[in-house]
Amino acid sequence: LTAVDGGDPARSGTVQVHINVTDANDNPPVFSKRIYEARVAENLQAGSLVLRVRATDADAGSNGRVTQYFSLHGKTGHLVTAERIDREQLCRLVETCVLRCELIVEGEMKFYEIEVEITDINDNAPSFREAEKDLRISETTAPGSRFPLAEAHDPDSGRNSVQSYELSGDEHFSLAVQAGPGGDQRPELVLAKALDREEAAFHELVLRAIDGGDPARTGTARIRVKVVDANDNAPVFSQAEYTVRVPEDVPVGSILVTVTATDTDEGLNGHVKYS
Repeated sequence: LTAVDGGDPARSGTVQVHINVTDANDNPPVFSKRIYEARVAENLQAGSLVLRVRATDADAGSNGRVTQYFSLHGKTGHLVTAERIDREQLCRLVETCVLRCELIVEGEMKFYEIEVEITDINDNAPSFREAEKDLRISETTAPGSRFPLAEAHDPDSGRNSVQSYELSGDEHFSLAVQAGPGGDQRPELVLAKALDREEAAFHELVLRAIDGGDPARTGTARIRVKVVDANDNAPVFSQAEYTVRVPEDVPVGSILVTVTATDTDEGLNGHVKYS
């Protein structure tokens, strides 16, 4: 700024004026996207980065609030987990688990959508409702007969859920798996070899369910098969032939010989009567 007097010659003086233009909130923040999408695995620690939202604004300051599962750092634009997220609790019956929330820009009251897909990790092992199962099978049952077994349950999804079954035990039994209408697997116990209660009254088996995770997780159930007796054995005498010598004057009612017969069957089937 210059000031001039009226003399002859005129004199003048100058001064510098600095003008500081202060900001007024006349520009709303503009985000780079209308909808933000992200994918994160379940069970991340609180504070784990989910995504970063970007906004340009000639003015200063913006705030956001999301949900109980996430928090937003206003200065950095980082959306982070606020707590551990358990996919099985949130989306037990849903294959694709998506949490939807809104980013609110205060002042202008604009809303931006955030969609976060919670992906599954193999954090659950298959399990059976009953850890032990008792079966009763007659020894006259024909080989090839099948007996349904309980399915294993795994709350994980996709490949992390139950993928196969295995059976260990003995040669009398094998395992078959049938596909259910919903794509589920249904295990069946198959009698591979005829049973004989007199050789083995019980058979101990282990059914194992395996998921497709890496590493895979397993769950087991013990199966105890009791072989039910059938009357498939005749009494057998201790000797094939008995020879007895008696004098001619032996009194009536005298015991001449004692014979013994045994039956390897069980219960009434093994009770021996003589006639």
